[in-house]
Amino acid sequence: MLDGYLKIKSDLTQSLVKLENTASTEHVKVAVRSLCAKLKADVFSLVVAGQFKRGKTTFINALLGEDLLPTAVIPLTSIITILRYGDNLRITAFFQDGTEKEIIRENLPLYITEKYNPKNEKGMDRVEIAYPSRYLKNDVQIIDTPGIASVYEHNTQTTYKYLPTADAAIFIVGVEPPLTQAELQFLHDVKNMVGKIFFVQSKIDAVSETDREESLAFSKKIIEEEACFGDVIIYPLSGKEALNGKKEGDLKKVEKSGLPNFERSLEQFLVNEKGRVLIKSTAEKADNLINEEMLLAEIEEKSLHFPLEELENNIATFKNFINDSNQEKADSEKLLAEEVKALQRDVLKEDIEKLKQEKTELLTARLEEFATDHVSDGNVKFTELIGKFIDVQIREIFSTWRIGEEKILREHLKGIFERFILRMNKIIGQIVNSSTKLFGISYRQIQMRETLPPEIEFRFKTTDDPGMLSITIDLMRKALPKALAHKLILKEAKEKAAMLVDMHCGKARYDFSLRMERLMQDYSLNVIESVDLMQSNVLKALDVGISSKQNTAVEAASLEKHVHDKIKILKEIKESLKDKIGTRQE
Repeated sequence: MLDGYLKIKSDLTQSLVKLENTASTEHVKVAVRSLCAKLKADVFSLVVAGQFKRGKTTFINALLGEDLLPTAVIPLTSIITILRYGDNLRITAFFQDGTEKEIIRENLPLYITEKYNPKNEKGMDRVEIAYPSRYLKNDVQIIDTPGIASVYEHNTQTTYKYLPTADAAIFIVGVEPPLTQAELQFLHDVKNMVGKIFFVQSKIDAVSETDREESLAFSKKIIEEEACFGDVIIYPLSGKEALNGKKEGDLKKVEKSGLPNFERSLEQFLVNEKGRVLIKSTAEKADNLINEEMLLAEIEEKSLHFPLEELENNIATFKNFINDSNQEKADSEKLLAEEVKALQRDVLKEDIEKLKQEKTELLTARLEEFATDHVSDGNVKFTELIGKFIDVQIREIFSTWRIGEEKILREHLKGIFERFILRMNKIIGQIVNSSTKLFGISYRQIQMRETLPPEIEFRFKTTDDPGMLSITIDLMRKALPKALAHKLILKEAKEKAAMLVDMHCGKARYDFSLRMERLMQDYSLNVIESVDLMQSNVLKALDVGISSKQNTAVEAASLEKHVHDKIKILKEIKESLKDKIGTRQE
């Protein structure tokens, strides 16, 4: 899988290494090393999700061709399990307190299953499995998630958490029953969290062909109409047959299982969608760095032939230009800060107020329903359960809202930062234009392509004070008739719920605002430093010409040859990037 893509990545990496060895500025060397690291670290992240007992784990085992993950009749997986390539099997358990522990394969169920780790009482964060699978070796990482809509609500929330990190999600549906309301609700929630969702109908070996086709048509219709997806393709397959076929080396059985048809579609998506974007983006950034190095090299080459007086005059003119551009940089930074402040004021604040009003009303209604459903509970039990109910509801409300709000804020920040980059690129264009006119060299387009960092999310905690969540019950209430006690407890619960919504709205607004401020400061600092480096590097290149006036004829000839050879190598690297960028370069 993905062999052609890996060859392209390898060729691009070689070009980057050659560029790093040729570059004269540390700024470019660091940038090239960063590009190499991103290429090396890049993996295709696939999240496998679906209702419990749909055959998710069997499907993953079929992809790997090995009974690696445990399966059972009851809802099993309770912890995120990440599978990636390793030369040898190694299983590491990561805990929420930051510690980790290597475990043996036989003990894996003790950490990832609901049976042996109920409600995650062991405090697990995730389990990572390094495994020598050919499937994983091709830069693919598979994330096995807990089943949704099981009796364990925390399992569903764990699945929601990992979906935004995926390049694609694989959603497993069954044949008996085809789809449930819980699955439709899940698809409604996640369709905007992940860019691509593949649908797989599992366990087709358990029904007749007629029933399978009827189930497939029904699932397709419901997903398109009820979950509001477009034209949906569902891949019917038998994970069990595919796994057995791979283990037995029976290619006909594997093909008959339907798995290869899905794998081909997945590979096409990964290469043509995500892989193509990564290669093109990396090659464009490398080409931009080459243009910068070539500009400096050509300035050096020209400065070697300028008379000293003319060279000094041109340097003085360029320094005057730098002084003028510094004010433009300061004005642009100020405008950036004002736009981020406006985002906090006009978008985040409004969204928080809307959240507060809607969710307070929703939580009040849910508490009324809760009280109706628990009318027969004793006063003490009712008090305990309603407190836990509020805790669960608060977590669900803010965890789900956070994901959507982060996406909204990122889109706004993306536009703000793009405008900032445009202003900075205008200054860089002026630097290049000034250099080309002063020293008679070819104009080369140099642009920054700073991207938004991956996260601005906050880590949600219901409260730092456990007492804030508790509903009190005194001796008098214990003795009151159930109906009256419940009424008083419900009233206190509503007040507590409203207070908690208000408190967490305030925390969310503060946390998001703080993170946006830090993000803006780091982003603008990196961009401004890049512009400053461009200016100083041009001056350093001109200093080569000044210094060369003291050289002997032999030394001058050697220096000129060195610069000429460097330009030749840079052109060769630039040529090697053409097919990866997809357009011809001058």
